[in-house]
Amino acid sequence: MDIDFLRALTEVPSVGTACGPVWRLLTARFGDRFTRHCVPDGFCYFAPEGPSGAPVSPSVVFVAHVDEVGGCVLGPCDSGGYHTRFWGNTPDVFAAASLQAWDYLAEEATQAFPVRMEVLQDASETRLILHGENVRPYRTVWTFLEKTVITGDVIEGKALDPRVTVFAVTEAVRALNMPEVGALFVMAEECAMDVARKAVLFLERLCGGCPGTTLRRIINADVPGVQNLEGGQLDLPAIRIYEGRNFIDPACGIRASEAMRARGVAHHLTAARSGSQTLLFTPLAPTLSVALPGEGVHLPRARMSLQGVERCIALLCALAEHALEEGAAL
Repeated sequence: MDIDFLRALTEVPSVGTACGPVWRLLTARFGDRFTRHCVPDGFCYFAPEGPSGAPVSPSVVFVAHVDEVGGCVLGPCDSGGYHTRFWGNTPDVFAAASLQAWDYLAEEATQAFPVRMEVLQDASETRLILHGENVRPYRTVWTFLEKTVITGDVIEGKALDPRVTVFAVTEAVRALNMPEVGALFVMAEECAMDVARKAVLFLERLCGGCPGTTLRRIINADVPGVQNLEGGQLDLPAIRIYEGRNFIDPACGIRASEAMRARGVAHHLTAARSGSQTLLFTPLAPTLSVALPGEGVHLPRARMSLQGVERCIALLCALAEHALEEGAAL
């Protein structure tokens, strides 16, 4: 497992659809033998080159989101600083944390700069006021500023939700190395989940109008808080057949879990109290929801298990192989 890439992926900042820094990192990781189709304010799709050098109609697609918690800058405040909109945590958590900001269109993590937050309480609401140099109204975005630390089996840092499962999807697709297996990374899941509809439409068009095409399986991977996953364990990935009140193709999930158990792949079948963008993809193909839980999700420093990461990559690879075998048997 490439620890340096995992560390870089968790440290790079990207919020909302201001995801230029993470796209640059992922593009370098996939390399020249992968095609990339990126839609601003939407998603990026990576797959090994087909015979024509263009994306082919996939049989298996992994989905993950790349954006983390944070916020955006609005207009200036009369008393100094700038009003903000924020998501993913409470004002006091952001105000007590080390923060970084960058321009919405920035492509390099090195373009980020430190900022600080002030909490203002009035009769109607609690507001976060951002202070710092180089801030541009309606163009600056911000998130936590933390270094990732890996000690033994423990990885600790910011943005483990979602970047650990982004890492797992990336490594699974690279290991499988098949043009019919792609990675679809969406933006803004933490603050505007409907943005993923652009990715759904792209995938439908790529597959020639799903369903009834070669698309055998969609597998969404995300990081819930361990307290939101029934029977959650940091070192064990899960197949979620329920996300909150939503059904995520339970029959498909149960059969996939049975197949994984027969192969000896470490995982458990469960339900989650929280959700992801998985439900948006279920009309296109049988869909699985894979979860690898963390502690302190959305806090400046979350904790996850490296053994859990290794097992998650193995589960994703095995799920794809099983779906491809099913397709070949038809």
